[in-house]
Amino acid sequence: MTPRRAFILMSSHALPYARLCIATMLERSAEPVHLRVIADDAAEAETLRAALADIAAPEGSRLEVIAKEEVSARLAERWPGHAGLRALHEGHPCWRKVTDPLILSEPEDEIIVCDPDLYFPNRFAFEPTPREGVMMMRQGPNCLFPPGAVREVFDAGYKLANHVDIGVAQLRAGAVNIDWLDTLARSLDLAAWRPFMHVEAILWSAMAMRFGGCHLDPLAWRCWQRGHLKRLAVAAGLPGRLTLKLEPLARVKCIHVSGPSKWWVTEAVEAGTMRGFGREHLAPVAGPAYRELTRADYEREQRLKGLAARLGYYRLTGSG
Repeated sequence: MTPRRAFILMSSHALPYARLCIATMLERSAEPVHLRVIADDAAEAETLRAALADIAAPEGSRLEVIAKEEVSARLAERWPGHAGLRALHEGHPCWRKVTDPLILSEPEDEIIVCDPDLYFPNRFAFEPTPREGVMMMRQGPNCLFPPGAVREVFDAGYKLANHVDIGVAQLRAGAVNIDWLDTLARSLDLAAWRPFMHVEAILWSAMAMRFGGCHLDPLAWRCWQRGHLKRLAVAAGLPGRLTLKLEPLARVKCIHVSGPSKWWVTEAVEAGTMRGFGREHLAPVAGPAYRELTRADYEREQRLKGLAARLGYYRLTGSG
């Protein structure tokens, strides 16, 4: 059986929760997985190799750590004149989730990009990777940020998909027009947006509208959401890990435990209150189509967020 081609980009700071992601992915996948972990530099790669050495890959699977320098050399060979790709690759580390798997893949190769803050509670199978388009997880409020970068993309004439979550993204390398991606990157003032990891979401959102595809089924590929009740409950003193009991983990293939919940999952597993559920979710499932986020929609959302800030909501809940 041909291994599924998965990628995680991470630093050693993510190890407390990333080890859990990697271990449950490899252990509970019904198919062999060739997981490439891409580190920020050669020193980080050595740290990650040592830290992950005790995670045993099942028969047919493989765990490989690659240093950023190796990817940089490959980029210089394949697309030496693409300044936009180079700027993304040299920008915020999260932006490299868009570029680096493409750089390391041939057109027919599948790419499954995974955040290090995933958790696989059951035996599962990845969805079939389409020949065309891109599949991504879905979340409620969009995570397109900062507003200035979003408006630059709108000003340049690009469309954006709403509710994208890049906990998991699946595509074929050949589904992406590299010249188009390079032009999109050059339309952004990437030097100004270097501190903002969520520029990555803007890129994926534009790719969804340009290349097509659909969301992964949110009932199987669940994005943890920091809803209003959770925010208020935690602000009132409820231990965050107890909010995980609200998640239907027995029914999912994967959950993206973003934000503070990645630390709560780690605490729960260490405390023995969260284990694998032993269910099997192997059948392919289809998700909803992408929905365009218009500029009018986006500006309306920004006004609502501004009103919430003025009313003190984010001060109350300790979040923005």
